[in-house]
Amino acid sequence: MASRCCRRCCPSTICGVDVSDLFAYSTTKYIKIRDARLGLLHYGLMFLIVVYILVYQLIGKLGYLKFNDAQNTVRLTLQEPTQNCNPNDADCKDSFSSLSSLPYCCAQNSSCSFNADGSCSCDYRTSFKDYNCTWLSGSDASVTRESSIVVATFVHEYTQLLNSTCFSSYPSAANACDHLWVADGEASVFAADVESFTLLIDHSVTSPKSGLATTSRQMQGMLFVGDNGNDDSSAKAIKDALCQSSGNAVTAPEGGSSTNKSPCYIPPSTAVGLDYFSIGTLLQATGVTLEGESYPGSGHSARYEGLTINLLIDYSNSKDWHGLQTNISYLYKPSVVPQSTFKTTSLSPMSLNGSKRLKKDIHGVLFEVRPSGQLAVFDFTQLLLQLTTSLTLLALSTVGVNILAQYVLRYRHYYSEALYDRTADFDNISFLEAQPDEALRKELRDRNLPTTGTRERMILRLMEYGYRPGSSRSTSRASMEPYMEPAMASARQPFVPSAPAGP
Repeated sequence: MASRCCRRCCPSTICGVDVSDLFAYSTTKYIKIRDARLGLLHYGLMFLIVVYILVYQLIGKLGYLKFNDAQNTVRLTLQEPTQNCNPNDADCKDSFSSLSSLPYCCAQNSSCSFNADGSCSCDYRTSFKDYNCTWLSGSDASVTRESSIVVATFVHEYTQLLNSTCFSSYPSAANACDHLWVADGEASVFAADVESFTLLIDHSVTSPKSGLATTSRQMQGMLFVGDNGNDDSSAKAIKDALCQSSGNAVTAPEGGSSTNKSPCYIPPSTAVGLDYFSIGTLLQATGVTLEGESYPGSGHSARYEGLTINLLIDYSNSKDWHGLQTNISYLYKPSVVPQSTFKTTSLSPMSLNGSKRLKKDIHGVLFEVRPSGQLAVFDFTQLLLQLTTSLTLLALSTVGVNILAQYVLRYRHYYSEALYDRTADFDNISFLEAQPDEALRKELRDRNLPTTGTRERMILRLMEYGYRPGSSRSTSRASMEPYMEPAMASARQPFVPSAPAGP
């Protein structure tokens, strides 16, 4: 009845297309095409996908791990060169190079002539001006900030007096002021032997999302000396010289062989479990020298202008093809900001009332320490994501083979016929379901079709053959009534339960 109502309210065709064809339902049906070429193509794609997901992504690229950015805290300490002792100890002696061996220091002989600006011109260093040098301790030569430190290379000092004419009654300002601080003396000096100073790096790493945390005392690290993307021939030569002179440079952080050229990895020196490097080593690792020109046209050396170095600490606790590692490791990766300069200023009062002060313009090397790398932990959700991706790719391999089979390959027309089946029109199924089994078998025998199988199979067989009610080869409703009446009559009889059997 529902089918008849639907047929009355819906048109049989739309724009000349049968409604049943227009709104036909498509579903999956598995067809076995006996062609080895298609099978090998399909299984070959599946094999490549399995190798890519399971071998390369899961095992090689650690796809079952979840990676989180590393965060760190850093304490930086600068120390002057000593004779392998703590400068805080009373009997510890410094180990500075003599001024005569430092070409940027003015020599106290006739080879240098002093200029009006406090510099000197020397025969042995004609590219840049020389200045008097001074001895500085590690604390005097450094300006420490959060995650950074400035290593002084050139200091310009000004002794200044507060101009009393700028105030009617200090601190009340006068009507006009031509010069607030009046120079009372100045001096310009290089920090002697700054390349021999050592930088102690105490750092710890955390990854809040993964819950990992440890300090540098529990980790192993190396200094990476290699190309940072802007090396020229001179920078490459400086780095090669460092790898050659270190004596313990290797080609890889783990299992590397000895090498005398960059790229290389150099283990740091340690004191009480903490890493330290000489300033000269860190400068060489970036491929720069303080004796080079600061930037084209500056007329001064990098020692005079200063420069900026980014020091990345790259943390890792995993390794491709090996999985999670027992301990966290790290690499120091220094790189210089090309043509950079750096200067900071400090002020120190020289009188109780603040009317006299010492101003220092400190040029130097800024080491900016930043965390890098990622720490990994096993994550079941990440594993499921990789496996789900593999299932999607496997399904796409089937789709790809089907497209090739239908539109590209030589026997595409035969493959298309095998891949797609069209069912009979289901509009007549309600009429056939109302027929008794004997009537269905008679229709099948009239068409020389098998009469075996379930009732549903017999109805589908008739529909596939093209059965239509009232067609010339089909039984009319009147001819089926002898089969239908007994079935309908028995259906109209009330149900009477049989009497229970006697004991």
